Amino acid sequence: MKLLNGQVALVTGASRGIGRAIALTFAREGAKVAAAARNESELKQLCDEINGMGGSAVPVCLDLRSEKSIKNAVREVTSMLGPIDILVNNAGVMSLKKIVDTPTEVWDEIMSTNVRGVFLMCREVLPSMIQRKKGRIINIGSLAGRRGYDEQGAYCASKHALVGFSKVLAIETQNFGIRVHVLSPGGVLTDLSRDLRASRGEPEDSPEWMTPEEVAKAALYLCTQDGAAMTDELCLRRFASEPWR
Repeated sequence: MKLLNGQVALVTGASRGIGRAIALTFAREGAKVAAAARNESELKQLCDEINGMGGSAVPVCLDLRSEKSIKNAVREVTSMLGPIDILVNNAGVMSLKKIVDTPTEVWDEIMSTNVRGVFLMCREVLPSMIQRKKGRIINIGSLAGRRGYDEQGAYCASKHALVGFSKVLAIETQNFGIRVHVLSPGGVLTDLSRDLRASRGEPEDSPEWMTPEEVAKAALYLCTQDGAAMTDELCLRRFASEPWR
């Protein structure tokens, strides 16, 4: 039997990068995937690929900056696929600017997507999970949530906030059988990190950068933890990068 057979998984930021890789990986393991993002054409391509390989996926248009959009998306997924078993809060934005040069609107957009959007997504799916006394939430963090990086003030602040939020979420939902994980990768080869790689002059094939598929495998591993063992936070790096940074 496949590892996620029949489970409904809602993945945000699923149109590309880590989210796309997670959606594909979960679908291969039997999950019914709700692929959510703003780019409808890319979502359709992803879902066509999943359904074409015998999996199950539906596209869901979602703007994490809009509470109405989030409510509609969760309602739509539940109507089409059933109650959500796994929520992967993956969507995120970043900007490379010194704190002194960061416009307020850039700060607000990063916080709105990376923190407020996660809060709203969790709040929307929790009632069903609490009622059924089961569920899993994977919040995609970053090593930027454990240390500071030059020109990433807003992004680091948002990922530190995500860790704090996840800690409280885990405490408040533990008695309802809900498992909350933070998956914190280092550098990953995605569109989100393209400007960062360019600013460092690092090539696409740098051994210190992971692939989205490697992160997706880690997310799948977290979904297999149904016994007494529990991983609160999983930090992920390439073997070639600096240990324990």
